[in-house]
Amino acid sequence: MICTSPTYLLTVLTYLLCLLTVLVYIIAIFKVISSVLHFGNLQFKQERNADQATLPNNTIAQKICHLLGIPVVDFTKCLIRPKVKVGREYVHKSQTKDQAEFSCAALAKALYERMFKWMVHRINRCLDRTKRDGASFIGILDIAGFEIFKLNSFEQLCINYTNEKLQQLFNHTMFVLEQEEYRKEGIEWKFIDFGLDLQPCIDLIEKVRICS
Repeated sequence: MICTSPTYLLTVLTYLLCLLTVLVYIIAIFKVISSVLHFGNLQFKQERNADQATLPNNTIAQKICHLLGIPVVDFTKCLIRPKVKVGREYVHKSQTKDQAEFSCAALAKALYERMFKWMVHRINRCLDRTKRDGASFIGILDIAGFEIFKLNSFEQLCINYTNEKLQQLFNHTMFVLEQEEYRKEGIEWKFIDFGLDLQPCIDLIEKVRICS
């Protein structure tokens, strides 16, 4: 959900200032986010009878470069004529319209990803002031989603294996350990059957079996 309420924005700014403590960092974050949004407005064209993309209007590119503090000439050149190493020398390679658009999307993704990782790092440093064990921190867990492949391969096996491990960990932490704690403390509760134990399936993949 995207919220455009000024009150919501003020709340976000307040929390960012509390966690990052430096206003210049927050300004830099918004500059990066703004530049990433502008990436989607870049429009490349294909030269006739040539495998070369062009950027007829560089107004958007100028806005991006102003936000990021980089030369617009170097920015556009890296998208439509990037420098590649051939042998011991560097040459400029022609990019088609599709290749330029792919490079643009990849650059925007990398820029946002690095900014996000930097934010997590800075916030963790702010929270961990005492350097003691078990200090508060922010962690990101991104699990693979379920997809339908035309042909299942090793990739699908890894996805399924990861999901089974995570589900088993969740079941053990939320149900087994909690109910064991209730039993030790003599708390009356209705036993929760959390379903199938996934350990046999996990062992099938993890344990080494020697065939006779």
